[in-house]
Amino acid sequence: MDHPKPASPLVSHATCEHLRHKGMYVMSVVDPAEFQFYDKYDATAYWCTKTQKPLGPDGKAAHASACHDGRECCSH
Repeated sequence: MDHPKPASPLVSHATCEHLRHKGMYVMSVVDPAEFQFYDKYDATAYWCTKTQKPLGPDGKAAHASACHDGRECCSH
């Protein structure tokens, strides 16, 4: 069964369709004022839906900066 990909400002259209983080499943509206204290350190816990783990099928980390075109296991 195909499920729609949840949306997230942390995961772009160029990111692998199998990348997830729990914020993608929260149905709340983000207060724009919260972003004035943006921290450049991304502590988001990502996982791959292919492995259901924080590592992709290739054994490398599942992360928004790593799961993109050029990676063997990445798909769109």
